[in-house]
Amino acid sequence: NLGGPDEPLTMQKQGEMLFDAIGKEPKFIYAPLWLFDAIIDSLQWLADTFNSEALEDAAETGRIGKYYAVEDMLTTAPDEKFGKITLQEHFNRIAVEGQEYDPYTTMFAKKPVAKET
Repeated sequence: NLGGPDEPLTMQKQGEMLFDAIGKEPKFIYAPLWLFDAIIDSLQWLADTFNSEALEDAAETGRIGKYYAVEDMLTTAPDEKFGKITLQEHFNRIAVEGQEYDPYTTMFAKKPVAKET
């Protein structure tokens, strides 16, 4: 039920929404895309050199992370949009009520963290 009414959101805008939900000033660290490749290649080399399944898994996790960082996940056709709750409404609810785990969002909170009123 999440995201249907939202317009397209950049990753930065989604991050700003998270900070807004908890009443904090946004702080971002930017990294060049080639850094993914350097880290993935290093992990893969270590995995191959030391025959390490854990390092192989880490390299694969890096490849998945890079995929989500560079691939367009945008749906614009009205018949492909579902949900009635905006992402900001979702983040605001989590900040007030808390949420243990949701695989579809980057915000977790065991206790309320919402801004003071």
